[in-house]
Amino acid sequence: MAVTKKIISSNISHKLELSQKESLELVDLFFCFLRDNKDRHININNFGLFKSSNTPQRIGRNPKTLETFEIKPRKKVSFKAATSIKKLIN
Repeated sequence: MAVTKKIISSNISHKLELSQKESLELVDLFFCFLRDNKDRHININNFGLFKSSNTPQRIGRNPKTLETFEIKPRKKVSFKAATSIKKLIN
């Protein structure tokens, strides 16, 4: 099951006794914060680290036709969970 912003906001609204609209706004603000700080490492204690990095330009290949093409450089985001989250899951 995919976790959507709506599911996250409904969980927040139940736990913090906020309206659905307020909790959805809170989730949107969090994602805007991540987007605005995309060039920095964002560490949230006891949760994890959001980190952006650049991927270099490389050559890709279509497996069916074996045709090669250029993949442009781009940014990617990775998340490393904190030890406390890993312990909760395992």
